[in-house]
Amino acid sequence: MNKFEILSVVLEYVEENLTSGLTPEMCAEKCGYSLSNLQKMFSCVFHIGISDYISRRKLTVAARDLLETDESVLDIAVKYGYNSHEVFTRAFMRLWGVTPSKYRKNRKFSEIFPKLGKSERVVNYEGKEIIKMSSRKFDVSHLYDYIKSKNGKYVLCFDMVHLMWINDNLGSAAGDIAIAECLRRIDEYSDDSMLPIRIGGDEFVLITDIDNEDDAKAAVEKILAHNGETVKYGEKEFDVSMHAGYVVIPNGNLKYSDFFDNCVIAGRG
Repeated sequence: MNKFEILSVVLEYVEENLTSGLTPEMCAEKCGYSLSNLQKMFSCVFHIGISDYISRRKLTVAARDLLETDESVLDIAVKYGYNSHEVFTRAFMRLWGVTPSKYRKNRKFSEIFPKLGKSERVVNYEGKEIIKMSSRKFDVSHLYDYIKSKNGKYVLCFDMVHLMWINDNLGSAAGDIAIAECLRRIDEYSDDSMLPIRIGGDEFVLITDIDNEDDAKAAVEKILAHNGETVKYGEKEFDVSMHAGYVVIPNGNLKYSDFFDNCVIAGRG
């Protein structure tokens, strides 16, 4: 397999084995690649280590189980490879900022870390093959039909401010808490007719049933009213803010990549 195929195989293998005691070593064995080289390539292309990716995917689907099933917190913890309620709770809080029990009681949104989009194989002008990450970092193509059904409705688009600074200066765990806070604010505003989606590292959209610009603008302003409010990570406290805009889901043909590109541009204000 070439490097493009290896990364594609790894992403699919992770999704198929989130409840099977998955390890980076198993991923390397699956694609017949050395662990050290696979880790370097995965991190270079996707800007996250394989272990962290597996952990965040597990905690994302575990959150979905908390919302959609009656399984106990302990049963869900064991299902995803955590050997105790306490270990699972600590890991869950690092990503979501709340305990699993509070999350189940107060939240509706679970896709904090969707499946990564597949890498793209590119041949540059010198004829050399390179690999780059897809321009849409997360793969939400399974929502395409749902989004098309909302033609003529407004999509609220958000871009978090200074995530890179938070990651670089406070650590990636603090960045995760900031992302969770952005999603909490969007989730808090949304109702059962709306769908929040994380489409990139610091980019989010809220699919709505709003069909006029004044209401879309008012909705954006209501969510952005929380800009500057602070969150805590350990002994550190920092503010979280977002830029925002909105776009209309077009009637007729909807090109997946163009639509989300327009959402990213709108979210950057």
